[in-house]
This record gives sequence, C-alpha cells and structure tokens, in this order.
Amino acid sequence: MSDKPTSRGREVLRIIRNVLAVLGFIAWMFSGRSAVLLLSSPPVPSTSSDKLNIDDFARIPVIANGRLKPMDTIARTHLRIVSNRETFRDLEGTSHPAIEWLLDVETEMFSDREARARKHRVFRIDHPQLLDALGLQPREGYRYSIDDFAEKLTSVAEPLKKAHERKDSGHALDPYENQLFEFERHLGIYQRLSQFALPHVIPPKGEGEWRTLPEAVPKNESVGMDPHVDHWKQMLTAYGAKDVPKFNSSVEAYLKLLNEERPKDVERALIETRFNRLDLFNTAKWIYLLCFVLTFVGFLKWETSLRPATSWILAATFVVHTFALGARIFLSGRPPVTNLYSSAIFIGWGAVLLGLVLERIYKLGVGNIIAAVSGFVTLQIAHILAADGDTMEVLQAVLDTQFWLATHVTCITLGYATTYVAGLLGVIFIVRGVFTPSLTPEIARNLARMTYGTVCFATFFSFVGTVLGGLWADDSWGRFWGWDPKENGALLIVLWNALLLHARWGGMVRERGIAILAVIGNIVVSWSWFGVNQLGVGLHSYGFTNGVTLSLWASAISQAALAGCGLFPPELWRSKLGTKGASAEAAGEGDA
Repeated sequence: MSDKPTSRGREVLRIIRNVLAVLGFIAWMFSGRSAVLLLSSPPVPSTSSDKLNIDDFARIPVIANGRLKPMDTIARTHLRIVSNRETFRDLEGTSHPAIEWLLDVETEMFSDREARARKHRVFRIDHPQLLDALGLQPREGYRYSIDDFAEKLTSVAEPLKKAHERKDSGHALDPYENQLFEFERHLGIYQRLSQFALPHVIPPKGEGEWRTLPEAVPKNESVGMDPHVDHWKQMLTAYGAKDVPKFNSSVEAYLKLLNEERPKDVERALIETRFNRLDLFNTAKWIYLLCFVLTFVGFLKWETSLRPATSWILAATFVVHTFALGARIFLSGRPPVTNLYSSAIFIGWGAVLLGLVLERIYKLGVGNIIAAVSGFVTLQIAHILAADGDTMEVLQAVLDTQFWLATHVTCITLGYATTYVAGLLGVIFIVRGVFTPSLTPEIARNLARMTYGTVCFATFFSFVGTVLGGLWADDSWGRFWGWDPKENGALLIVLWNALLLHARWGGMVRERGIAILAVIGNIVVSWSWFGVNQLGVGLHSYGFTNGVTLSLWASAISQAALAGCGLFPPELWRSKLGTKGASAEAAGEGDA
C-alpha cells in the first residue's frame, strides 16, 4: 500500500504523530513516577483530615502465610478471592476500596451499630443451582451480601455434607459440588477475618512468632496488656463507632510505635501498599493492547510513521513491566518465578523483550505485534490467576530454595517464552499468507529466519532448564528422572523444538513447514505450562486452576486449526510466495 498521503492525509498523519508522541511521553513519565512513588520516604501520618484515614491503616505490617505484608494486601487478596475484584459497591452504587470492607468485617464486634459488613454485596455466586438453593435471583455482577442469603444457609448444609463424603471417598465432583466448596471457602474466609483468626497482627518482642489478636489478649488480669493489643483495640473500636479523630490519632500513634520498633517492616509494607495501588501490571496490559491496535492500523496505512512511535511506547511499557517485576522480586525476596501467576508475568516479560529485539533488527512491525500480543495475553492470564489468592506466595515447600528457583525455574520459563514467540511468528506467517496478500517472499524469508533463531534459543533454554530440573530432583527426591507429568511436559518441549530444527536442517521443511511446526509448539508449551497441573498426579501436582481445562482445549483447537490452514495448497493462499516456491510446494518437494 502507498505510504504517500495527500495534503489532508498529511495533516491527519501529523496529528496522529503528535498524539503518539504524547502517549509515549506519558508512558515514560508513568514509569518514572512509579519509581519515585515506590522508593520515596514514608509519608508522615496526619490526623487533620475530617475523613477516616484508612490509607495509613492499610500500610500497617502484619504476617499471613509466613510472609510480611500490609493490611492492604490482606484486604485485596481476600476480597479478590470472595468477589473476584479488589473493590466493592455499596447499595447506592458507590465504589469503595478493599481495606474498607476488611475494616467493616473486623469491627463487627466493636460496633454498636448494625453490622455493615453483612450488607456489602461481595460474594460472587453465579451457579444457577446454588442461586436457587440460597433463594437468590440472578442480578448484574452476581454479587450478594450475607444478609441476602443468611436465612437460606441451612439449605446447602446437607448437599455440602454429601459433597465432602463424595470427595473423601475419591469420587469425581460435579460443577455444583465444586461451587459448594468454593462458597464454603469464601464463608470461611469471612468468618476467620471477623474473628481475627487471620492475619497475625501482633509482632513479637525480638525474634519470636507473630500472634493473632485473640492469641495476644491476656487470659487473666494479672498479665499486663501488650501495648500493640491496646492500640489495635483503640483503632477498631474507633472505626466501629466511626469516631474520625479517635481512629486517625490511634492509627498515627500505632504507626509511630511500629516505626520505632520495626522500621524495616513498616518501610516494606509501605512499598507493597504503593505497589498495590499503582497496579503496574494491569496498566501495562492495557497499553500493550493499545500498541497492538496501533501496529495493526500501521499494517493497513501509515506503517512507516506508526511503527517507530509504537516501538517507543512499547519500550516505555516494557520499562514499567520490568520495574514492576523487580518490585515483586524485592517484596517477595524470591527470584522472578515462584508460582503460576509469576510465571505468566515472566513469560510475558521475556516475550516482550524478544519482540522488541526482533523489531530492532528487522523493522517489519512483526516484533511490535509479538511484544504487544504477548504482553497483553500473559498479563491477562496473570490477572485471572490472581483470583486464587496472594500472588507472592510460594505454592509448595519443595520450591522453597533460592538457587533452583533462580536457575531451573527461570531457564524453563524462558524456554516457554521463546517457544511461544516462535509459535506467534508461525501464526503471523500463516495468517498473513493464507488470509491476506501481504506475505511477500522477502517477508516470508525474514519470518522464517526469526522463527529459526527463536527456536534455537528456545531449545537451549528448555534443554538447560530440563537438565537443571533433573539435578534439582536428584537433590530433593534422590532420583534424576521419574517420568513425572511435569518432567514429561518439559522434555516434550525440548523434543518438539529439536524436531523442528532437525526438520529444517534436513531440508524436510522450508518457510511454511517451520511456521506450521512452530504453531503446534504453542500446544506443546500450553500443555506443559498448565495441562499437567490439571492431572492432579505426580510430585509436581501444584498449581491446579479451576476452569482452565476448557481454555486449554479451546487454545489447542485454535492452534491446530491454524496449523491446518497452513497445510492448504499454495494456490489457495492469498499471498503468492513465488512461482518456484509454489511449484516446489505443490510437488511436495520442499515443504510439509
């Protein structure tokens, strides 16, 4: 297509360039602002506001599941589990932060008023059978309060008992029984929070264990009151009574005490609170989507103008992505990958980096597509996985080792990322070749080069990661290889990438064959990444995720369909890759 606009087109193009320049500048400024906010000194608490200072309460450090975190993370994590979101709306439709919901739950016993938390519509219930059992009518968002279903809770007691019996006897559970277990879990979270069974809020005097509030309350009058317990009682009582001056002064006094006794804990909790509020990964996700749209438009028109601007915005977004990844490493004290959530973030990071490198070398817009699609899809997957709970927790005790997390897990995850990038390149090759006339012989050769080089990296990282995994298994379980499903999945990636390389070296496939094999590689990686976890067997059977099986099947079918499109005879492709190549392929001499 011509890239020479008319005078009116030049004016439109100038406006677009200016807009993109502003967007790029904002992206870079956002990355700088994020760094400043995360690393700046803690603010001085203030009691001058006429509103409850819940923001300062949110940054109080506590312990949950063995990790120090702010109350803000406690609130967000548990509301996300119960409601699948980190905010809630009151009966008037006004949005409120998670920390306000947590305070309402925790202060029920300290409030003389009617329990506010029981009126908050935070429990997501969307299964028709469960809705019917609780006497609920479907509503927009499918979120209900305890008051909505409290009188009907006895109706699910017997089905839940039978579901537990079936589970204990090893029977497979139906969707309704799984929903009953989820509902029971959500009610349990609410109950534990309201009874202060979690988190552990009272720090030790020295190096001892943190305690919950009930554990720290003296059992008899002869034992003196811990000053931390007294501060908590003052804060919760004041909040329950909505006594603004008392609550704000109590929070200020407690933070002052913690700053004197545990300054490092307060600083770390503050950084995590700011990290939560910035929501860097979610912001980066939507910018990646914007960049995909810009790149797609660039393929249609104004490519030479849109492509460099999009690369600039993608680079700024990658900086945000990198900075957020570094913040997670600092806060968790772990290497970048410790669970499924962090693996999605790291796979996206590696794929975006490789896409930017490819774009820098080839300048075809393909690298921008790779970076934008990879960034958006993986961060969306991470967003879905975040509903399972705290995203910085290590799922299994066997993973609690810094060395192997930094070597084996990082290498194997980079193998996932690079194999996915090769698969995306194959998708671009097939889609452009079959459905558009834009795949010229030169572009086809460049895409094949990109795919080949990427698969070389993928084979290296997958092989090294698999060998390191065997060494870790030998160190932990006394055997190098045990044909565990996760081990088989990792080996399958190595073998598939090796198959692609050998097919290329042996002349069995050319550009088209490389693309088809790379697309099938997407199925192989998805199975190793998620599929083996769904089996629930083996020493690696951690990270099971409800509802992922259907998504895996849908992904596999879509990739198989694309690979099938790639097998269409060359004369059915809208792009003609040259008479010689077409003749060779038609004769079956050069391409699978």
